[in-house]
Amino acid sequence: MLFSHRLAYLLALLLATTSLVVAVDAAPTKEQRAAEVQLRILVKKAGNLYSSGDYEQSGKVIADVQARYAKLVAEGDKEVVALLDGVYRSLTRAHALLELEGVDLPALKAPGAAKPADPPAPDGKASFVKHVAPVLLKKCGRCHVSNVRGMFSMANFETLMKGTPDGTVIFPKDADGSRLIEVIESGDMPRGGLKMEPEELALLKKWITEGAIYDAEDRQASLSSLAPEVKTAELPRLEVMEATGKETVSFANDLAPVFVKHCVGCHGLGRRPSGRLDLNTFQGLLRGGESGPPVVPGKPAESMLIKKLKGTGGGQQMPARADPLPDNVIAMIEKWIEEGVKFDAPSASQPMQEVAALARAMRSTHEELSGEREKIAMRNWKLGMPGIEVTTRQTKNFLVIGNYAENTLAEYGAVAEQTAGRVASLLKTPADQPVVKGRMTLFFFNQRYDYSEFGKMVEKRDLPRAWRGHWRFSIVDAYGAMIPPRAEEYQLGPLVGQQLAAVTLAGIQDVPDWFTEGVARVVASRLGTDDPRVKKWDEELSRVKAAMSKPDDFLTGKIGPEDGFIASYSFAKFLMADGKRFDSLLSQLRGGAEFAAAFSDVYEGSPSQVSEYWARKAR
Repeated sequence: MLFSHRLAYLLALLLATTSLVVAVDAAPTKEQRAAEVQLRILVKKAGNLYSSGDYEQSGKVIADVQARYAKLVAEGDKEVVALLDGVYRSLTRAHALLELEGVDLPALKAPGAAKPADPPAPDGKASFVKHVAPVLLKKCGRCHVSNVRGMFSMANFETLMKGTPDGTVIFPKDADGSRLIEVIESGDMPRGGLKMEPEELALLKKWITEGAIYDAEDRQASLSSLAPEVKTAELPRLEVMEATGKETVSFANDLAPVFVKHCVGCHGLGRRPSGRLDLNTFQGLLRGGESGPPVVPGKPAESMLIKKLKGTGGGQQMPARADPLPDNVIAMIEKWIEEGVKFDAPSASQPMQEVAALARAMRSTHEELSGEREKIAMRNWKLGMPGIEVTTRQTKNFLVIGNYAENTLAEYGAVAEQTAGRVASLLKTPADQPVVKGRMTLFFFNQRYDYSEFGKMVEKRDLPRAWRGHWRFSIVDAYGAMIPPRAEEYQLGPLVGQQLAAVTLAGIQDVPDWFTEGVARVVASRLGTDDPRVKKWDEELSRVKAAMSKPDDFLTGKIGPEDGFIASYSFAKFLMADGKRFDSLLSQLRGGAEFAAAFSDVYEGSPSQVSEYWARKAR
């Protein structure tokens, strides 16, 4: 909680200090002073929003402050820039914290035109104001001027010389013995992909050797006021680079399991990841933490991740409170960085555990994946039906689970197997492959309440009242959940066939839900032409079409889920009426073609365009 209020606290402290400093400066006009006060009020508002967890709104306020600040600076003189120095420092702090929360802000420009520090004359003395302050502000400003990383501040000369709680970091006339020089020469600092150039390091050492003399009047003057033309170097922002397939190290297969086992416990699963470094997603890894991205693509030796794993990055070696990673694992991570930090999983925002699980499922055999899915199915049953005894039965293509007697489940399993053959024929499943790799789990519930509870507890959603069954597919898992019919309500075969067809299609590749569910319902209609559920879909079509403002409303989610799937069912029936075209589409999808491209090639138009023709033809 202390850290969650950090922005508000720092800004309040900073603004209180600022008000004392500017009160003695008479140059700015009354209007300019009033504008500065208004900016400080807005900054405080942003801090309160940040503390409450509303990072997006806090970012909007900061962006407004930044725009107003830029206008005042552009229209003012040096006295106005000095007046607004506190606001500028507040903005740099806000940028540092909000960007860690994933908030994008406009680039913050330092007041005045940026220019390099004046180099010292060969025989002259190094100046703190002209030479040292610009270097520290540029290369260390983000962590130790705008913030107090590691409890060390360079906000002004006095705090710089005070050092850290462990002691001073600068010993006048002893550059080699100064901790500041030591961490720079070791490569530990600066972090986040920044680098101290040799001439900059030489300047710092020269200044310390000459006695670390301060050549300004106020020892508490901020570094940003001493060097207003210098902009703090931005930490690099890494973009997701997709793997080409030629890499020797796979992130999903080789590295994601390592991060799950050794890293995300401290860096991702807690409320406040250690060091603000969230390794629970690939996006979080690229964004980095307090010290910026932990990897420098192509440069493992400069990557903080490698330094921390090897124990050469200062502080505690990672993983914390555990044995170091084996040399071969570290070498594998180094090779991945050397090859460009490439990503080979579906989504960079997926939890690392899912990335690892998906990769494992992809390379598993049919029986291996079946075993994993059985474990998941039992966990889901306990979550959705706690304390309810369960019966299981395994068939060639299914794991059948339910709160029924064994003989009843055996009957359901037999119906499912009979249905599987017909579905495979309709969808042209290759004869040498299982209908669903890893088997499909079928959950059977003997009452509507149990089915609804499963949806709430396992899937965190309310299932539509009209549904009697639904499906889910994620490569790692594949299941159908349903309520078996009583008397003449509807038919079990078409219900099972609908779920199996959907999972089969979803397993081919990433296809839209309207297509998967629409085709699945057509399969159900062909398995049971007199099924009451199917008849109801046909009866409801006129009402659904009348409620649509455009023929493609069901494609864009502009109508409710059940109405959307009824429209999808009719549209899919229209597409499947031409069997050759539909079989060609499935063939292209199984061959790896993207859905949009394959659809357009087969039906000579996009789904939206073809829906116009469907709307005129379908009745």
